[in-house]
Order: sequence, then structure tokens, then C-alpha cells
Amino acid sequence: MNFRGRWVLITGASSGLGLEMARLLAKEHGAHIIAVARREDRLTALKTELESAHGVQVLPLSADLTKPGDAARVFETATSGRSVDGVILNAGITYFGHALDQPPESFDAMLATNITSVVRMSQLFGAHFAKREGGGALMLVASMAGFSPLPYQAAYAATKSFVISYGRSLAYELRKAGVSITVFAPGGIATEMLSLSGLDRKFKAGDLGIMSAEACARIAVDAFVRRRELAIPGILNRFLATMFKVLPQGFLVGRSAAMYEGGLPKEPPAT
Repeated sequence: MNFRGRWVLITGASSGLGLEMARLLAKEHGAHIIAVARREDRLTALKTELESAHGVQVLPLSADLTKPGDAARVFETATSGRSVDGVILNAGITYFGHALDQPPESFDAMLATNITSVVRMSQLFGAHFAKREGGGALMLVASMAGFSPLPYQAAYAATKSFVISYGRSLAYELRKAGVSITVFAPGGIATEMLSLSGLDRKFKAGDLGIMSAEACARIAVDAFVRRRELAIPGILNRFLATMFKVLPQGFLVGRSAAMYEGGLPKEPPAT
């Protein structure tokens, strides 16, 4: 799909994978960017950067996708007075720790961001694309965590499993309308999420299996442009995705748990 001179909307565009995809689409594909995130100052900085460096247009759109109604507001604003041809639903949050310790407000925010907003925006933009000639392209950013149960990221893995199943089902339903759905399932990425979640206690940038945001973004954008249904970046991740299908699940869950246990917060000393 050719995005030169066309508008692409990206959620979670203020940092990490979303930021690097916005930069790449502007620089190498000449796309105009609708950048969606909560932090307005970062979106304004991104607008200045991309417009001055690449001569594209950038619409900063501050939104909190945990709030009811913000997904619909983003759609209405994005499609008002312009034609949107691509949408990348990248915003996501995680929780690292014992499932029983996750606060209710943390789970509610995760559910709203990782699932509810993804479904609502997929419906809105999917219907928008299906009604017009030429269709459009949607990308749903999932995770390797969605291919198998993941102790200590239990709720996060479950949300990403939903995204993989939902996205691939939607791809079939919209195929005849000329609308492509790409599910992108990366493994670990060196982004803000790694440190904010506490996962950096166990995983560091440069570790085996931890990909830079720039390298991951390049693979994601290539899959988006080529309108691939499922993309898993990295040889190791693709190998693991295959192993998830053939190895006993109990063995995989146990190995995953052992890998994550070393990064759990230490218990406070007894007093």
C-alpha cells in the first residue's frame, strides 16, 4: 500500500514503538501522521520534528483511551476534513507481578486500553474503510505474550491473546471489502514500558530477545505496507511462536515463569 501523501493514525505515538513507526512512515513513506497519545507536549514536539525534517503534516491528538468516549472522539476528529488510509493501534499497558496483587484500577486501565479501545476503533475505522473504494489498512499491535499463558504478566498476556484472535478473525471478515488487518506480535522491546512496568529488573536493552524500538518499527511498517495478516519480528520470536504450537503447554508455562521470577520485586525483610 502506498501511503505517500496519505494520512496514517498511530496510537501510543509519543514514545517507543509508536514514535519510531511515526518517524519511519514520515521519513521513508511520505505519510502524514495523526499522532495519538496522552502527553500533548511530546506530540507537539513530534509535530515540529517530522514537519521540519520531512515536509509532511502532523496532527497531534491528545487522548486517554482508558476514558469512555475518547476512541469515538479520536475517530471523529481524525476523519473530519481528511481521508485516513491507515490506522495503527499500538497503545498498550502491562502489569508485571503476581496476578493477585494487581490493583483493580490497573486491570481496568489495561482492559480499556488493550482491548476495549482496540475493538471500538477497529469497528469505527474498519467500517469507514469498508464503505469506500480502495479500502484501507489497519494494524493491531499484539505481543508474543499472546501466544501462551504468561505467569506474572497474566492479564497482559490474556489481553494480547484476545488481540491476536480478534485481529485475525477481523482480517477474514474484511478481506472482501479490500481492508487489510495486520496483527503485529513483537517480543521484548527496549521502550518506556520495560522500565515503567519494572520488567527492566530482569530484561535490559541489548539482551537476547530484546529488540530496539527502531529495528522493531522497521519490521512493523514493512508488514503494514505489505498488508501481511500476521507478522512476528525476529528469528528467535518466530522460532518460539512455532514451539508454542508443538511443545506441551505446561512445560512452556513453567519455563516462562522461571524466566520472569528473577525480576519480581524482592519481599521486604522481616521485622
